[in-house]
Amino acid sequence: MRRGTGFLCLMALGWLLISGTAGASALPWKPGDVLSDYLKEHYPWAEVEIKNLVFPGKVPTEGPVRIIVEKGPPGKTVFSMEFGNGQKITATAEVKAYEWVVMTARAFRKGYRIREGDVYLKLMDATRIPSGAFKSADLVIDRLLTRSVTVNTPLLSEMISEMPLVKRGQRVTLVIDAPNFRMATPGELKEGNYVGSYVKAVNLASKKTVIGQLIDENTVKVEF
Repeated sequence: MRRGTGFLCLMALGWLLISGTAGASALPWKPGDVLSDYLKEHYPWAEVEIKNLVFPGKVPTEGPVRIIVEKGPPGKTVFSMEFGNGQKITATAEVKAYEWVVMTARAFRKGYRIREGDVYLKLMDATRIPSGAFKSADLVIDRLLTRSVTVNTPLLSEMISEMPLVKRGQRVTLVIDAPNFRMATPGELKEGNYVGSYVKAVNLASKKTVIGQLIDENTVKVEF
């Protein structure tokens, strides 16, 4: 007898959950889309996935005028919604959040300078992203690896060297490499950039503009 009563209670509870979900799917507004847009607007995520959205009872035909996140996300999330008619509803859902992460396109050795094409962006579950992961490829291009990495590895801040920025107007030594000679002459940077990058500099002796690579903060290597 007790088993029968418990079964009837479970059936009734299941009907309420299905009724609330079915009612939401027949609305002129889409609760899942509204809540997803709200999360993407208020949280720093590229994509949001909402599953198992449950409303306890009848849902108003007009969308909410106010949304409050009481618990989560990600994971099990509780939304409190206020509507124009004064009604308040609490809904629950499973929320997954995703962010773009910079990944290595192949294996690289320690000291390698990362170039365009060496990395790609991958959308990852936010709860599985390692601390310090880069979210933009621009932040790693032309920077050096402090350790060897394998293919399809998320690039972390601890894997990338902090190269110094050399400012425009900095006096440098222009080291000129040619097939038959090598010479050094004073120069001045016409633009600022990071060590390892290519820059324009003025040869102070000839007043000509040359392009070379910043070897360190005081040296530009020019090849002919």
